[in-house]
Amino acid sequence: MKAMLVFDLLKYFLIKNRKGSPILEEILLIGIAVFIFAIIFVLIWDLIGWSQGQFWEIFS
Repeated sequence: MKAMLVFDLLKYFLIKNRKGSPILEEILLIGIAVFIFAIIFVLIWDLIGWSQGQFWEIFS
């Protein structure tokens, strides 16, 4: 639900006045959403301090 809200807000603010292919707009929005979630994941990763451990030790 929240992901769709973010997706719709990005669509409204970034592409509200542009004319173009709807498929390209969707690809752009998905890319932006993935980029934002990647940044959030990295920030959480650093805040918890998991970057000091090995990746396979954390999730095994």
